[in-house]
Amino acid sequence: HQVEILETTERKTDTVKDNGFCPQWDDSEVFSFTVSFPDVAMLQIVVMDDDGGGLLDDTVCKAAIPVSCLRQGYRSVRLNDQYGSQHGPFGFARLLLDVSIEPCP
Repeated sequence: HQVEILETTERKTDTVKDNGFCPQWDDSEVFSFTVSFPDVAMLQIVVMDDDGGGLLDDTVCKAAIPVSCLRQGYRSVRLNDQYGSQHGPFGFARLLLDVSIEPCP
């Protein structure tokens, strides 16, 4: 068997200082992606703790969504801790996304 990564695209939001308990990001930031193979593509969302110039930023929580399962409109994405769990403080962790899907020209 052979596994081949065909394409990886990364986007980052700006760091928001002192934004720990109920974090909010600038809602004017829009990220666009061109997906060549939506049937096998994944959207991975990772929330990081910026250590302010440290060498290693910590993963706070994350989610992975098959692109083929995305639907247009506002979507609430369940976030998991680094072990894939939603227990404890991650029991209600969510990220609100506004998804817009346009066909490729």
